[in-house]
Amino acid sequence: MTDLATGGPKKALLAALLCALTVSGCAGATQPSGPAAAPTAAIGSHGTESSPEPASASPGGLTATDIGWIQLMIAMDDQARHILLLAPERSDSTDLKSWAADTVEHHRAELATLRALLAQAAIPDDNPHEGHDMPGMVNAQELQAVEAARGPRFDRLWRSAMLEHFTQTRKMAASVRKAEASGEVKKLALATGRSAADSLRRLQR
Repeated sequence: MTDLATGGPKKALLAALLCALTVSGCAGATQPSGPAAAPTAAIGSHGTESSPEPASASPGGLTATDIGWIQLMIAMDDQARHILLLAPERSDSTDLKSWAADTVEHHRAELATLRALLAQAAIPDDNPHEGHDMPGMVNAQELQAVEAARGPRFDRLWRSAMLEHFTQTRKMAASVRKAEASGEVKKLALATGRSAADSLRRLQR
């Protein structure tokens, strides 16, 4: 976030790409339950994808790439939804409150879709990214600052968090569409990326 403390992991897009495209790429992450634990795409030292290895699909048709992206998106959307829900009581901006209300509904629907995909594949809906400091998510200290702020300071911190969230969402959507993902997940990633791009345009205005 622009107004809050930033550090190493925040600047490393590669770390988030690894989280999404190779299930265990995030430091401290755990392998997902189920037979889709083998990573399907490798990221080179400069953040470019090397030739993906054959994908191993779960009984529900999800590859490890699918699961990695879904789990990361759930973690990101859960936190974003929490921050969006702070706006009505903490913001002084009527426009911001209105936009937050619309956006939180979109995140609620997207989370339901993502969790339904995991359920269909019999993958536990846990959070292997809990406690990780990653692009697209605020850390505990940053979250406390947003929760404590009011008025213009809240609006500034809130907007910074949302910009980071949607920027990373768009990048992850583009990455998973180029990886060894299933058709259903690529279709969802396309819609997610477009929605994130639209949200960025609105926030930047």
